[in-house]
Amino acid sequence: MIVDNSERKNRLITYLFNYAFDNDIGYVFYKTNPRYPSLAWKWKREIAINMNWHNQDEVPFTIGHEIGHVMLGGPNTKQLCCIAYGTQIEEEKDADIYSLHLLYKYSQ
Repeated sequence: MIVDNSERKNRLITYLFNYAFDNDIGYVFYKTNPRYPSLAWKWKREIAINMNWHNQDEVPFTIGHEIGHVMLGGPNTKQLCCIAYGTQIEEEKDADIYSLHLLYKYSQ
């Protein structure tokens, strides 16, 4: 039996965008190439989420991840990936953990 979780996923996405709004993070969501990544501009406190991502189950986590980049601050190492590769990996891990905490908070 296939379960349709789209309404639950939509409620989670709404929660995440409300969290961004409550924390002064601007956001846009768009549909483009399914392999084009979502982005965060920490210095502008803005995120852009590709709602056409090839794995739709990952979209809520990605929203939390990009929020995490803004909330955690620090240098914009995505622009320096060739110079500070090790730093980029740590920044991505921290954004992942932030997203996990947001999803956990929502599920409580």
